[in-house]
This record gives sequence, structure tokens and C-alpha cells, in this order.
Amino acid sequence: MVSTIGINRKISRSVRARTFWAMLVMAYALGAPGCHAGSNQSLAKNLGIRWMEVDAGAFTMSSCTTGQRVAIDRFLMSATEVTFDQYDAFCDATGKQKPDDNGWGRGSRPVLNVSYDDAVEFCQWLSKVTGSAVRLPNEAEWEYAAGGGCHSRGYIHSGGDNSDEVSWNETNSRNQTHPVGRKKPNELGLFDMSGNLWEWCADWPDTSSSESPSPSGVVKHVLRGNSFDNPGSRSGYKLSVRLDKDSRHINIGFRIARSK
Repeated sequence: MVSTIGINRKISRSVRARTFWAMLVMAYALGAPGCHAGSNQSLAKNLGIRWMEVDAGAFTMSSCTTGQRVAIDRFLMSATEVTFDQYDAFCDATGKQKPDDNGWGRGSRPVLNVSYDDAVEFCQWLSKVTGSAVRLPNEAEWEYAAGGGCHSRGYIHSGGDNSDEVSWNETNSRNQTHPVGRKKPNELGLFDMSGNLWEWCADWPDTSSSESPSPSGVVKHVLRGNSFDNPGSRSGYKLSVRLDKDSRHINIGFRIARSK
């Protein structure tokens, strides 16, 4: 028999956590004492965002047929995909409608059913309340980081050669997402870059370095990684797809970046 007391306690903790985050966000937005750009790490910490350093370097992108190397400046990337807890705090603070979780649960699972513009709005909100320029990574940054950056060991997948050890895919996911950070991380401490959800990048097709919103009229954007409902591909973390930026699917999410 399942204890309703235990369930109610879990619900109560979850409600308290969401309330705390919403109150903290409002304090930042309203300029409460002690809440200013100098405290910009506090909100990210309380939202559970962990920033991992990606050192500068150069590499040859998988999409490059000429062998030309792409230079990457030093930047920070979130260790995991943005979670429902984090995205729901944004929705609570702004009044934006929360995306459906497909019945799998919210919490520390990666947020899904979000469009490119939804992801950009989250970045803009977090930038405003923290004073840091939070954004989506561009495709070159994403691939460089997924491969371990200058610490790369040359793995097939992001973090290893065995896809089941580093990703959620069709062979081990039970056809659903899983809480972030449960698999083995890559050389930079980044999780799930070979599988949980596809991740929006800042680029539109035929670019690899955009850090600004796409120009008017652009309808497709790049997604990288892999998802729970796809095979652990031989392409590892080098898979790339293009979709309409208004697309919202159960296998699409995002992670965030900012300049060092």
C-alpha cells in the first residue's frame, strides 16, 4: 500500500521549492536589497544551474568537408539540459504557459515541448535577472564542448565509446526522458549530450557561429545531440538536424551557455 503521507510530503517539498524559486526571481526582478548583478551566481545556483568551463581551442567540425579548423573562444556551458524545475521557475515569474511533460513528470527531467523562441526567451529572462549574457550555444561551441574540448579523448560519443553509459536512447530509455545528470559525464563534466533530448542551438542552417537571434524570415534552426527515442548512433555526438524554429516535440529541449 502506498503511503499518502509520503506522497503529500513529496508534493509539499516540490511546492515549497517552486515557491522559493519564484520568490527569489521576483526579488531579482524588483531589485530587492542584495539582489543585483554582483550576485548573479546566486540565482543560477538556487535554480540548480551548474556552469562548466570550456577552454578556448580549435577543431574540425563534423560538417566541414574542407578540413578547415574552427576557433572557439572560452565560454561556459550548463552541465545539463535545462530542467522542468528551472523552466517552470521562468514561467512562474513571467506568466508564460508551462509546457506539457507528456505524463512523465517534471522536476529534474529535461524540459521538453519547447520551441527555439521559447528557449531564447528563457535565456533573455535569465540574462535580465542575473546580469549575465545567457544564450544558446552556437553549433560549433556545442560540438566542441560535446567532444570534450581541448581535453578530448576522442570518444565516439560524448563521454565514452559505449552509448548506453553516456546517453538515454531507444535501447535503455523505456521510450521516455530521464532526470538529467544520471549518466556518465564527458571530459568537461557535461551530461547527456549524446542522448536524452535534441538541443536547440543558436544557428540557422549554413552558419556555425551566430550568438544573436536569427534574422527576420529565418524559419529553421539547428538541433544537436540525440534523443531518448533514437538509436545510439554511430555518429555519436556529431548528429545534426534542422527543424522549423516553431517546432515543439517531446524529444526537443535545450541547454544554455554564456561567455566567460
